Amino acid sequence: MADHMQDALSKLLDVYDARRRSDVEREQKAKDEEVRFLKDFAELRRSVIRPVFEAAGALLEERGHRYSIAEQEYASGAEGRTSEAGVTLRIVPQGTKAPLHEDQRSLAIATRHYNKTVWINSGESATSGGLDGSKGAFMLEKVTRQLVEEEVIAFVARVVAS
Repeated sequence: MADHMQDALSKLLDVYDARRRSDVEREQKAKDEEVRFLKDFAELRRSVIRPVFEAAGALLEERGHRYSIAEQEYASGAEGRTSEAGVTLRIVPQGTKAPLHEDQRSLAIATRHYNKTVWINSGESATSGGLDGSKGAFMLEKVTRQLVEEEVIAFVARVVAS
């Protein structure tokens, strides 16, 4: 009987150990993917987004408008609160005061680490994008120089039209 119990418990514990190893590997893979996503976004921000924002800002400044660019890194805080990584372009058109609400004249491009997408928001309400998800949410590889330039042009058009 003792051999039977030892064999049975050993088999049960082997299955448990294998399942636990699989869980740990899956958790580590998810952490590695998140780190890679945030690293890739940081590179995208440095090499694509910020240069487009700077070029647009320089042109706006030449025409008497003010602009600023702010960046923030991803941070996970107490009570599960997170702050996404992102970069924001703010514009104050010539002859106007700073807006009452910051998002009225800001274009933000930020991570959504939980689903590994990039969110582009210019203060407009998000609308449904069908099977692709919410309008404004993009897979990292879809955020190209051309997309960022188009978003900046549309954003500036809305700001100067108001």
